[in-house]
Amino acid sequence: MSWNNTNQSPQGGGQDTPVSILLAHKDMDRTTAWYQALQVDARFRVMSMANAPQDFRAKLASSPEIILLDATVFDGPSPLIDALTSVTGAVYLIVPGGVGEELIQQFKSIPSVKSVSVGDLNIADFTTRAYSDALALRRTIPVSSAVWSGVGNQRGGGTGGLRIVTVWSRSGGTGRTTIAAALAQSVARRGLKTLLIGLGSPDPLPLQLGLHPEPNIISWMANPTDQGLRTSIQTSGDLHVLAGFSDIISEAQGSRSADSQGSINELVTSAAYGGYSAIFLDTPSAGDIVPRALSAANTWLMIARPTVSDVWMAVEAFRTVTQKMAGHHRITPGNIFVALNQRANGQLTADQWHSAADAACRKMNLNVGFPPVMATIPYSVEVPLAQDNGRSLLDASDDVARPVHRLAEMLFGGAALPTNQKSDGSVMQFGPLKIRTKK
Repeated sequence: MSWNNTNQSPQGGGQDTPVSILLAHKDMDRTTAWYQALQVDARFRVMSMANAPQDFRAKLASSPEIILLDATVFDGPSPLIDALTSVTGAVYLIVPGGVGEELIQQFKSIPSVKSVSVGDLNIADFTTRAYSDALALRRTIPVSSAVWSGVGNQRGGGTGGLRIVTVWSRSGGTGRTTIAAALAQSVARRGLKTLLIGLGSPDPLPLQLGLHPEPNIISWMANPTDQGLRTSIQTSGDLHVLAGFSDIISEAQGSRSADSQGSINELVTSAAYGGYSAIFLDTPSAGDIVPRALSAANTWLMIARPTVSDVWMAVEAFRTVTQKMAGHHRITPGNIFVALNQRANGQLTADQWHSAADAACRKMNLNVGFPPVMATIPYSVEVPLAQDNGRSLLDASDDVARPVHRLAEMLFGGAALPTNQKSDGSVMQFGPLKIRTKK
């Protein structure tokens, strides 16, 4: 069935959390352009993208609030109308030029369709109307607040958004890679499709996770396609891992500009097309790749030690991202968080550390307060021992696992636990770990 045949009449019938949105266009370049336009708008969170009917239907299962859909994803009006009648979110439809008014009115009569544009749409007008419609929809449809906060899992509810987290600290030796791996594992165990990307050189992730140094990110850069990504990924339990660079010479390839083939931005976009709900970038403390990783992410998790020197380095990094790099990335201050790692008795508490960082921000005349400390992770000798044996620290130390799991819940919501994890209301079990929770 052709879109050029317009005579056919197929049958068918406070601060708000970001609006989840699904982008669908037959031309991946066009979808990517939409994605880049929306990624700097804090009102929206692009949860996934699709460019084929089957892919589109599969991603509807994650219950997006807004769907920006180009009709040419489908072969003709009949399959499109059939798909639109099963949608619960608000659809903004773009149809090809030449489509007759009768067919346009038929599309508009479908409850999910909020507007029909011919040829293209004005992205600024779209964002204004879509955001307003989404908020109105939230007020009229009695659903759990989890839908609006990006909560969900592949075993049950839908994912409300795509969170791309760069795990980065300006200080070296903070345990950044260790926490990035553990946090990604925790999220994956909750049922979210999760990808951990190493950007170090040489990358310690394969050693820590019991994987091979190859294939790795260089393998993908040699073939920057969806197929190339699939063949470059290794698995560690439920977690998908793309190992980083093998040496500092190959790391230079990671500094490609955002619009270049094989760039970090293209890698993240490809992963989004692959259906990942959580993408982690284990970003080294320095180097040309740092701004590339920041520009590709929508969330920054800063790992720091509970020391005065790390306070100063953290504040400098915060000022760089929020002021000097403003406009070059899509990380808003509200999506910047801190985890204190390797804390021992007698060192700064989370409150003391944050107070010092906040005071430094005032001295620098920054117009925002310093981000909150989301978790404090204690030093444990069991962690390096587990890493030396290729074991997850989540299974090695209850004291370390507890704040990591809590951090995963804060960032990704109360996603359902895997089937081998139980909670009786006071004791939560994660595999072999039993965590007592306060009522």
